[in-house]
Amino acid sequence: HNNKDIMTAEISATGDSLVEVDDALSSSQMLSISMPSADVVEISQNFYWPLYTKPIDWIYQSLPSDTFDEKQRDAMVDRVVEELNSLSFLREISPVWGEEEGKNLTATNTGPNTLRNDLIEEKEDWFNGLSGGQKSKVELVRNIFLANSCPKVLLIDETMAPLDPSSKSLVMAKIKRFCKDSVVLVIYHNDVDDNKFVEEDHFDEDMTQTCVPSNNFFDDNLHLEGGALVRRAVCL
Repeated sequence: HNNKDIMTAEISATGDSLVEVDDALSSSQMLSISMPSADVVEISQNFYWPLYTKPIDWIYQSLPSDTFDEKQRDAMVDRVVEELNSLSFLREISPVWGEEEGKNLTATNTGPNTLRNDLIEEKEDWFNGLSGGQKSKVELVRNIFLANSCPKVLLIDETMAPLDPSSKSLVMAKIKRFCKDSVVLVIYHNDVDDNKFVEEDHFDEDMTQTCVPSNNFFDDNLHLEGGALVRRAVCL
């Protein structure tokens, strides 16, 4: 990932960074983490969704439709509907041509009951009928918000890229609340500006470098270049 700006949302209950990073930190000095680990969760920019499956089964990575009683199944489905609705999953701009292969993104989901039915019915390819933003929201719910707590280290690789500004704000606010005791690393290219910093004297560096807006979410910008992580400021 050379030449990428890696934004770190290192959030604690007091708002202080959990990790202190030197202005220039060689990647060879970074702590090695053996994967897979229950303490580390990664959400990539490429989503996989199996064909001919019930969405609720894939979201939970189990078979709630077959292995739980009706009351338990209903509660699990209700939880997913609630989490998706908290991210405005059903909100779609009225019929419009989407960004993916000119696909018509006319909203197929018209309310919670329709979403609930979609989750429990076997679908040939449920993901194919969703917008890019909806896919991101499903993956965020599946990997983060259905758990009892946020993983200690959360890696988000361009997952927010398909989100519109309103949805992005909702997602960032929810992650900030839910993962307040975790380290969150986000690969992020949106809204990058040149020559714009929070504080001119915050870091002694070339003012022609880019910065990424904090969005009341990011604490620091770690720029990976030439095998080293360089700490940069974030802008308003």
